Amino acid sequence: MTTEGTPPIPTQPPTQSLVGGIYKYEWASEGVSITLERLREDSRRTVTADIRITGVPEGHIHMTRLNLLATRSRNEVARHCTSRCQRGRDWDAIIEQLCVITLDHFRTGEPIVNLGEQEPPAEPVYRLRPFVVEHEPTIIYGEGGIGKSYLAGWFAAMVDQNCNTDLCVPMAGKVLYLDFETSVDIAARRFQALTKGFGFSGTSNVIYRFCHQSLASDISEIQRIVAEHDVELVIIDSAGPACGGDPESAASAINYFTALRSLRKASITIAHRSKNGSVGPFGSVYWVNYPRMAYELKKSQDEESDEMHVALIHRKVNDGRLQRPVSFCIEWHDSGAVTVRQEEMLAVPEFVTELSIADQCAVALREHGPQTVKELAEITGLNARSIAVKISAMRGRFARVGNNQWAIMHSDRNNPIQTE
Repeated sequence: MTTEGTPPIPTQPPTQSLVGGIYKYEWASEGVSITLERLREDSRRTVTADIRITGVPEGHIHMTRLNLLATRSRNEVARHCTSRCQRGRDWDAIIEQLCVITLDHFRTGEPIVNLGEQEPPAEPVYRLRPFVVEHEPTIIYGEGGIGKSYLAGWFAAMVDQNCNTDLCVPMAGKVLYLDFETSVDIAARRFQALTKGFGFSGTSNVIYRFCHQSLASDISEIQRIVAEHDVELVIIDSAGPACGGDPESAASAINYFTALRSLRKASITIAHRSKNGSVGPFGSVYWVNYPRMAYELKKSQDEESDEMHVALIHRKVNDGRLQRPVSFCIEWHDSGAVTVRQEEMLAVPEFVTELSIADQCAVALREHGPQTVKELAEITGLNARSIAVKISAMRGRFARVGNNQWAIMHSDRNNPIQTE
């Protein structure tokens, strides 16, 4: 507070933090905190945001939507705060600093970096190795009713409970489940059953949100949840309703992944496949081009069986090699638990065709004995020329015997599935 004839004491700039699209400012010497979120810039370059102002000792002072570029709007907020507070503060200076600092950051965007001075890790950092890369999106797609939600829930449970398996190694963290399809009761039952299937005495710590707006429309509130709860993995179930438009269009996919990117978190998107023969879940290639990892899920299940066999097939990766397909058995138990365990692809006849050319030939040779290339093509349904090129290049695994026949090497007979 100043007296007449005494020059005002300059208001010191605030400390600033930005988490998940939410700006937080602190004027410690003034006892003022301001949170600013839901920044929007319209076609006329007008930038607006929701602000919440608190102070000591007042507590809540004011909440409004502020036009950061309008002098009148800033003055109105400053006058309202002055009328609400007993302590003398230079509210004009505080609001001016708030607007200028925010606009400078909002307009400038991310800082530039010299790539030659960066020290990237030798290999990708995984939230769940090898399926989910840290800060990157993964998509799992397939027909309806084939266990996509259970498999994604199993992945989430491993991150939530920090549970290692022979197949997956998690980096523990908080998980947020964004449900665009079912209800909290169904999701709670599913996640608690999976947690029980792991044998844990506790229950799931996954946090849940019922969603009815598109991800892009709701992203500001989701950013706030991610920031407040220190979320590290986001599950979106599913892409169709979450994209907020026609999922077959490029615009819907781009808007969806642009919003998801703003979270800067690892994510798993579940998607239903709408077209047989499409590159990914929907017509637009962006649904597989944007994610770091894209997997197709297929199933095999007998009628009235409590077991479902699913094959996870790696269709796309940005860097590195495609992973070999893996198979899981999802089993519903009378106790209410649901277990997920890895199994051999060979155990499910419907999945054998998803193996590599070499693996399918090895399976055929193990079951039928030495065969010619033509005979292998008839057994497997593969192209004869492709078979000839592949097995000829793998003399350590296959050997020529008899009259133009091929056999698997002795060391390969009991384990036909190998890394090529």
